Amino acid sequence: MGPQRIVEILIETGGSMCARTLIEASVHRPTRSTRWVAAFRDGTGRQVWRSTGLRDRQAALILAQEFEAQARRNRSAQRAPLRKPTMRVRPGSGERQVGLLTQKEVAAIMRISERAVREIERRAFDKLRRHPALRDFWREYQMGEVRETALPRPSAWTLSRAEVAAVYALARTPKERQALRKLMALVAS
Repeated sequence: MGPQRIVEILIETGGSMCARTLIEASVHRPTRSTRWVAAFRDGTGRQVWRSTGLRDRQAALILAQEFEAQARRNRSAQRAPLRKPTMRVRPGSGERQVGLLTQKEVAAIMRISERAVREIERRAFDKLRRHPALRDFWREYQMGEVRETALPRPSAWTLSRAEVAAVYALARTPKERQALRKLMALVAS
């Protein structure tokens, strides 16, 4: 891609654009190697290095451009990437208004670090994504075969006054007490 083509692209897009659209495939020959390696953007937009298996630089560059063109076609054929699931509760968010706990509050209750809470959330989402029952449910939901019903609330989930007092007695700091109040409100509802 020469300077003239770059100017044409900038004029077509109105002057502002993503730099990734200007990056093109290239080839490199590692030291002590006779074969060229292609560097290009894959279907996710990340840079990938793949051996061309060719000794001729011009032929390797053409193959690298084909790799990139195929990746560009794959990217455009795909839907928008799914957002990574997250359980973040931020001030003013809908989750906060409902009364969900922040990672800091969960960490205070569990007496672990916020980093550990994030890692536990990540593993939980991974397990949910792989769970066969959840996959079956999702398949049924997409086909419109799922009926929502209200489940009765077991009395075993209701805490007695002594149990609530015992839980509050575990709180050492005001932050822990605040988090426990929220947690108790969620359990009571």
